[in-house]
Amino acid sequence: MRFLTHPRPCLFLLLWVLTIPARAATDHFYFAQMTDTHFGADDNLERGRRVVELINQLPVPVEFVAHTGDILADLILEPAVVDQTLEVMAGLQPPHFYVPGNHDLHKNDADQALAVYLERFGPLVRSEEFGGVVAIFLYVETLARDWPVFTGYDPLAELEKALKQAGGRPVLLFQHTPPVGGHFRNVIYPGWPAENRQRWEALVRGHNIKGIFTGHYHKDELHWIGDVPLFVAPPVSGSWGRQGTFRLYEYRDGRVSYRTVYLP
Repeated sequence: MRFLTHPRPCLFLLLWVLTIPARAATDHFYFAQMTDTHFGADDNLERGRRVVELINQLPVPVEFVAHTGDILADLILEPAVVDQTLEVMAGLQPPHFYVPGNHDLHKNDADQALAVYLERFGPLVRSEEFGGVVAIFLYVETLARDWPVFTGYDPLAELEKALKQAGGRPVLLFQHTPPVGGHFRNVIYPGWPAENRQRWEALVRGHNIKGIFTGHYHKDELHWIGDVPLFVAPPVSGSWGRQGTFRLYEYRDGRVSYRTVYLP
């Protein structure tokens, strides 16, 4: 065979392949989102266990799982419920991260609730990097409503700081309440106060954010903040007769797509 007597083209091809930059993890990976589990109410702990099992059985590798709030059903000061919640979530094989929702930190006993959250679930803001993509997990409820303001915590300042630290790298932003108005029983309710939303949007539009991931509304919605998609995920909880779900996202070349997975 003639090509066996001419190895030089093969050598050139090999050298060319070796000079191509390897595709980094920034180009393509998967992650999952669960939200509004409301553990401690109804059969939500069992729903959570089934979601954990399904995530662990996914046919693709999952880099991380984001829980976007309302982890508990106003029961963060009930140690047994917190213990059960963390036992369920500990079953996840991928790393998992939380943001608190309005049913996790609330007006009643706010300082006590915060102390438990920080000890058992983690900080109010954190950044994690996955192959060059920065995931920011941010508590925003003080922007959404008249809510306890914790001393020294300003969500907009924390977001600006985290975005600067990302240094232009692609960002995925996780928070509980979306800034857009909600549609419930054929009424559209207002979103965040105008000034808070405008300041938040200025940060989103001014940085390399590829997607915003929220819950709270217990339904499936898509909105846009300029060119940035804002995903509202449906809940694990069965409130209002909802079927339990979670989301599997695919990040590829700076774009995000998803599949909604339903509990059988």
